[in-house]
Amino acid sequence: MFTLWPEGIKHDNVLIFVSDAAPYMVKAGRAICTLYSKMVHVTCVAHAIHRVAEEIRTNFQDVNKLISCVKKIFLKSPYRTQMFKTLAPGIPLPPEPVITRWGTWLNAVNYYCENFSYVKKVVLELNHDDSTNIKEAKKLMSESSLEANLIYIKSNFGFIPSEIKKLEASGVLLSETINTIKKIETTLSLAPNVIGETISNKLNNVLMKNNGFKVLKNISAILDGENTSRDGIPEDLTLNDMVHFKYAPVTSVDVERSFSSYKNILSDRRHSFLFENLKNHLIVQCNNMCTE
Repeated sequence: MFTLWPEGIKHDNVLIFVSDAAPYMVKAGRAICTLYSKMVHVTCVAHAIHRVAEEIRTNFQDVNKLISCVKKIFLKSPYRTQMFKTLAPGIPLPPEPVITRWGTWLNAVNYYCENFSYVKKVVLELNHDDSTNIKEAKKLMSESSLEANLIYIKSNFGFIPSEIKKLEASGVLLSETINTIKKIETTLSLAPNVIGETISNKLNNVLMKNNGFKVLKNISAILDGENTSRDGIPEDLTLNDMVHFKYAPVTSVDVERSFSSYKNILSDRRHSFLFENLKNHLIVQCNNMCTE
């Protein structure tokens, strides 16, 4: 803040603070709000949807184990990779999901549901004595419940990765983000059986704890002309302040992208940056991000 306003922080100009939902960040947000009376603290909704995806993964350990085993089978094995390309031409190699990357596990589930017969054909051709992962994958593929679980996950939750992509976009209207979350809530509420109810409740509980998001929903309703009441909106926010929420970000994606970009500026091969050159380089990076 002192960098932005070296002559004195303009507390009334800070309207929103976006962070993850870690307890220490929530606590820090409450403390900071005492200094910035107009500031709305919202926790990243993309993180929230990822937590729902993690709940899905937890409830289907057989599918999770299959994805993990097949990933290890083809990882750093040119022979098996070539064998896959030969036996399943035109089919992409099994994905290598990373659980910290939003939605990649569900993308892997969608892949296996679409290409299960091809992957199974290749795995069955491999010698189970070569690896414990091959042996485990063959055992999992022989169980009929695995295929049923793949179908269930894709039909009820396979849409989540594409919705996370929408949330990751920059320069999106607040109303569009709110509609994306509403769509996810509605679709998950239709998921059948106990697991579907558990996943839906997980999303509801995560969003219920995000008090800042509730405020943004009320502001968005006013911006869209769907509501005329100020209920649930801080009294310190003026009419003109709420106008500036039209493109309010509700994810920390842009910041995390900047981390990924900035880490490439200084590396083991680059130590002689002058401070002025580093400053100019960061300006170029920021301008480039703004135009993308």
